[in-house]
Amino acid sequence: MSELEQDSTERNKELLERIKWLMVLRLLFATFLLVATVVVQARAYPSFSNTSLASLYILTGVIYFLTLCYALLLDRIKKYILFAYVQLGFDVLFVTALIYVTGGIESIFSFMYILTIINAAIMLYRRGGLLIASASSIGYGSLLDLQYFGIIHPYYTRASELMTYTIGYYFYTLLMNIAAFYLVAFLSSYLAEELRRSSVKLKAKQYDLDQLELLNRNIVQSINTGLITLNNQFEISYINPAVEQISGFGSRDLEGIHIGDIFPKIVPYLSISDRGGDNDDMPQPQKGIDVDFDRRDGTRLHLGFSQSILKDPGGDEIGLILIFQDLTEFRQMQEQVRRMDRLAVAGELAAGIAHEIKNPLASLSGSIQMLRDEVDFGPMQQRLMDITMREAERLNALVNEFLLFSRPEKAVDRSVEVNEVIEDTLEMLKNSPELSRPIRIEKTLSKNLWVHIDSQRLQQVIWNLVLNAVQEMKNSGRLSLATAIRTKRGSGDAQEKLAEISISDTGSGILPENQGKVFDPFFTTKDQGTGLGLTIVHRIVENYGGKIFLDSDGRSGTTFTLHFPLAEEDPQDIPQ
Repeated sequence: MSELEQDSTERNKELLERIKWLMVLRLLFATFLLVATVVVQARAYPSFSNTSLASLYILTGVIYFLTLCYALLLDRIKKYILFAYVQLGFDVLFVTALIYVTGGIESIFSFMYILTIINAAIMLYRRGGLLIASASSIGYGSLLDLQYFGIIHPYYTRASELMTYTIGYYFYTLLMNIAAFYLVAFLSSYLAEELRRSSVKLKAKQYDLDQLELLNRNIVQSINTGLITLNNQFEISYINPAVEQISGFGSRDLEGIHIGDIFPKIVPYLSISDRGGDNDDMPQPQKGIDVDFDRRDGTRLHLGFSQSILKDPGGDEIGLILIFQDLTEFRQMQEQVRRMDRLAVAGELAAGIAHEIKNPLASLSGSIQMLRDEVDFGPMQQRLMDITMREAERLNALVNEFLLFSRPEKAVDRSVEVNEVIEDTLEMLKNSPELSRPIRIEKTLSKNLWVHIDSQRLQQVIWNLVLNAVQEMKNSGRLSLATAIRTKRGSGDAQEKLAEISISDTGSGILPENQGKVFDPFFTTKDQGTGLGLTIVHRIVENYGGKIFLDSDGRSGTTFTLHFPLAEEDPQDIPQ
């Protein structure tokens, strides 16, 4: 609907309401006239004839009948302006007839014209008021002229009394009433138009305020930043949907409760007063507060809070506004950056060590092998030779890990089916001496899960994680592997599909103070190990555009989750 059509519809609705009020007022007046006529007849006033009283009854009945007709036609009429003119025209005729039956020039009901004119000005503004004023002037003037010339006789007057008033009195009475009609029409129409203009301006202002309020509400409702308002007792009075999404609590759970029941760690930083100097001991509002928060589902988040004073229009402080964001992913990214810096330094060191050790180590291993093959040693010397060869091989494996850690490979543009690599890795695990303990293996694998990665590197990642999980379970336990497709919301409405690989164990878990170090080079909690296994896993995952996450409560098990961008099936990998 266009703006012009909408404005026309609103005017029609407004005019229809005024027509209804006119009908109600008309009924009230008809009822008053009927009651007054009954009272007059009961008192038997001599100045009123039976004919005059009968005429009043007829006029009252006509009003009721016409009002009933108007009510029946109200839902069928579309041209409300014409309908209003018709009703007002009949009202002029009714007033003229009422004046006729109640004495003509002596009637006290000439003011009824003024009421009709006011109704016309309110409903139809200046044009309607002036037209009804003109119709009233014509009706009243015609009545007085016919009465003066003796053509008609009001019912309760006698013919001998018709000439008691001079022509000057008739002219004066008619002139004063006509002047009053037009003056009332002008003033009432002016006031009605001013009221209409004021109403239009008020509606425009109200519309602007409603739009501004709607905009503010949409902004508050749509932003992904949590917003909480508190009263002076630190009780929550309002939250936006982002608070529900971040905290996991609904609005009914939060509104009206103390902020310390949900975010207890930020209470020491809160302060209502922002006036410094009055009380040096009063804590001042903090602009940045970082706290840990446990969601309703048990997930630990890192939240960043800022606060400001909430004031009413008079400037009085009535509470606080808390704004916070989920900084968990940001903190993880910061930690990854710090870890990459440490890895870069360790990589340079590893590259230098590996370069300096590998060639002499190869010469040493070859020389010892030749000596053992060519010289006939005794049992003790042979045992020492075996120890030397075993340690040389161990040192060579360590150097190879250094080289793998310090020389990241370029990503291979080839799709690999994740489940096949997992099955191959588990087959290797079954034949490994590490699986000597009674460990149950559970698999929940999603079909057709493809990623862009070198199959050997993916197998190395899964092998290291699986091997760590098995070593964490000292006596027995359960090893769980699961794959799935996850959807991650990106910028705007964009969505990214990810391949998820989860490896879980039921071991003793990783302590919270060690969880930030497990991917650091040379960090290990095992009696034997180089501390490079998880570091190499992290390096491979990051090199192929993936991410690795650790979840452990430090008591009952650990879960490593890998995310890789989902790829399409490579036709080169389909068996012919």
